Amino acid sequence: MSIRIKLLLRYIFVGALSLFPLILVIVVVNYLKNLGVSAYSSLHDYTNSFGVTLALMAGVIAVFAVLGYSIEKYGRSIFVSMIDSTFEKIPAIRSVYSVSKKLAAMLSGGEDGTKKEVVLVEYPKEGLWVPAYLLNRYENICVLFIPTSPNPTSGYTVMVDEAKIKKTTLTLQEASSFIISMGADFPQKESVSALIQTHQTSAQGH
Repeated sequence: MSIRIKLLLRYIFVGALSLFPLILVIVVVNYLKNLGVSAYSSLHDYTNSFGVTLALMAGVIAVFAVLGYSIEKYGRSIFVSMIDSTFEKIPAIRSVYSVSKKLAAMLSGGEDGTKKEVVLVEYPKEGLWVPAYLLNRYENICVLFIPTSPNPTSGYTVMVDEAKIKKTTLTLQEASSFIISMGADFPQKESVSALIQTHQTSAQGH
């Protein structure tokens, strides 16, 4: 009987995993739907007009699209630059806004010096390798952000000696895909595996 129960539990687990991508899509779509409904309700309570509310939401979406286009094409937006200039003059929120801006640029893969290198580091102990974003460097000390699965926006900020990290050719998008999929999507598996194996061989030689 115990063997049958174990088999049943295994079948349930495998079946649930097979539907995981569908479930994840449903969760994301439901979250976006709730976000849209909440935004619509808030605007409708303010305008008390169906047409005006839809027009405002369409306007907001259009603004986002124009900002995204100008940043992608020209590398900057005059409107965003004006906001930056204004907030940087307010001491109370200047530091928070600056940090938030740097994080947003990092996650979007900005090209203005904020695009971060993806490296490998042994964490939380030797022998366990994780991808990390190289955020900053001073002499031989590297500041890394180690994201957690399946949410790459949460994680740990650590400082390590540069000799402890392994540089990769992984892009931010490839590393994020690896983290979100919990390793199911393994980009550049050959080069990443070679880096780890080379390190292990070198360590055994010493």
